[in-house]
Amino acid sequence: MTENNEDKIPQDIDFMSSPSVQRVIKKSSRKQTIKYAFIGFLTSAVLLAVVFLGSEYLLNKRLQESNDPFRNMLQGANVSERGTYYIHNVFSVLSETTYYKTVGDRQIVWDKKTKKIPVFGRVKTISQGSGMVHVNGMNEEAKRTIRYNDFNNERKIDFYYPGLSYEFLPKELDIAVDLDQDLLVEVAVSFKEPMTLDQLSKTLGHENVNWLWVDTTTEAQRARMTDELDADSLKIKGGGNAFGLEVTEAYPYSAENGQGYIAALETVSKSSSSAKKALKAIKANSKNGELHISGAVVTGSPEELKRFKDLDFIRASVLGATIDKY
Repeated sequence: MTENNEDKIPQDIDFMSSPSVQRVIKKSSRKQTIKYAFIGFLTSAVLLAVVFLGSEYLLNKRLQESNDPFRNMLQGANVSERGTYYIHNVFSVLSETTYYKTVGDRQIVWDKKTKKIPVFGRVKTISQGSGMVHVNGMNEEAKRTIRYNDFNNERKIDFYYPGLSYEFLPKELDIAVDLDQDLLVEVAVSFKEPMTLDQLSKTLGHENVNWLWVDTTTEAQRARMTDELDADSLKIKGGGNAFGLEVTEAYPYSAENGQGYIAALETVSKSSSSAKKALKAIKANSKNGELHISGAVVTGSPEELKRFKDLDFIRASVLGATIDKY
């Protein structure tokens, strides 16, 4: 009886092993795989687009902040920026800027600086043609420390502060005027006392004057230099870090230039701490709101520079770059 009943119980049917069912499962699996791959690809594409566009936006914003049109007018004696080349990466930009000096009626490449500007973080100087590290040495013949530009091996200029005492004050205009007449020469002259632009235009004149130095040291800093610094080389202002304004014979300088310079410095000081400190010192040093000039950069042939040699208000003179006229 039992065996007959067992024979009548239907056996389980294996539907999953059916070829038709397997084809349906594989087809459904392929569709799911394609769907998930498409969603992943689309999500990745959108994410990458957001990253690239966001990075580009932030980098462009940083470039605009770092490229202040007034900054080059304010710092670096007789040095001007003439162009910047950019290499864009995903999260940073490399900028290579070329700087020039005007000597007589010619321009020479003075420096090349490469900076890395990241999306976030500080801007870093990667390389600098004029030298990242400065090694100074006493020149026995010149009786002073002479610094050279590593990029072109030309002399760098220095200014001597009015009112500070020095063991030796260079008079290198005497050397400049005796050089070969086929040369063009740069000389930095420092004054005995600061002068207003109107006073200077009458005494120094405009011919062969390229740049005017504005002293940005405070009274407390000058007192500290007098009391604590012994070596002359520690009490000078290097031309590369000096604040001042470019001038030309075509546009004679006057008191109006001084007000324009202060206005430009006020603009730059909003994004530059060094410009902010300089502006504060300039205003403290000024009298009746007038800009005071403590030195100048003059350039030209030895013959053209002769007229500066006997000006009694020039306290010191330092020879800078010299190039062939032809």
